[in-house]
Amino acid sequence: MKRRTVLAVPLLLVGGRAQAQTYPSKPIHIVVTVSAGGSIDMIARSIGEALSQKTGQPVVIENKPGANGNIAAAAVARAAPDGYTLMVTGGSTLNLNPFLYASLPFDPVKSFVPVTLTARTNFILVVNPRLGVDTVEAFVALAKAKPKTLNYGSAGSGSLIQIATELFNTVAGIETNHVPYKGLAPAVNDLLAGQIDFMFDSATTMNHIQAGRLKALAVIGPNRLPALPQIETLAEHGIKGVEVASGWHGMFAPAGTPRDVIDKLSAVLQPILASAEIKERVVALGAEPASSTPDGLAKILATDLERLGPIVKKTGARLD
Repeated sequence: MKRRTVLAVPLLLVGGRAQAQTYPSKPIHIVVTVSAGGSIDMIARSIGEALSQKTGQPVVIENKPGANGNIAAAAVARAAPDGYTLMVTGGSTLNLNPFLYASLPFDPVKSFVPVTLTARTNFILVVNPRLGVDTVEAFVALAKAKPKTLNYGSAGSGSLIQIATELFNTVAGIETNHVPYKGLAPAVNDLLAGQIDFMFDSATTMNHIQAGRLKALAVIGPNRLPALPQIETLAEHGIKGVEVASGWHGMFAPAGTPRDVIDKLSAVLQPILASAEIKERVVALGAEPASSTPDGLAKILATDLERLGPIVKKTGARLD
């Protein structure tokens, strides 16, 4: 019996190495935590297309929106940890939801293995031109002159956009009204129609800004956006501290996925994310090109969980 036990360990190790060497040998399934059409989804699709070309295997994208990403995250957490089910999500699913919900069907750290950042976000403060303000200073002055009359939209209660806006309100010393939507697209539609007055947006409004249908006043930072280099950061307008609510997109695998498989996947993805084609697509969507090692993304998530908790508590946002 002892001999069999001893022999089993090398056999298992060989099996693990063989899995990594042959990976991927079948279709890869990427679950996206948001509906189709937003920047997270579109960047995931671009990466999936390139990943399929590199590996010779089909990459299937499945949108599983709902509950601030919890539905998709729970499904991926339950999936077989073999590298064939992956998740692409905005950071808020893992770094905000633990503070917004009384309980989650997954652990943001223990249920997943980080693979890489796929982009960084830099929220744009956009207003309807009919509001009649062209600068951050004019906007703040208007909000102070008419407290609790301006309305802003978000992708939903507890979304990073709501947190970012409430932090902006606090730092700027203004009071505005939150109008939650089920996703960014309907919020943008109402902003275009004048049903709401302003919002912070990650990328959805880029074409409308360039066409003059919406007015961009500033970006959260910490840097200016490559796609809108003329738009200053809030800090450049003297409104500092809001940049802590800037976000990111990332790819994760279920906990227990072999490290050899994660490393191989990361090695394939890094040149994809560094390619001019993917960078151009990311910039065109109003995001910032980014990538990371698996350990680097783990550190980013750990830092976010530490810094965002107090901000969420201050806003009082809950999604019980």
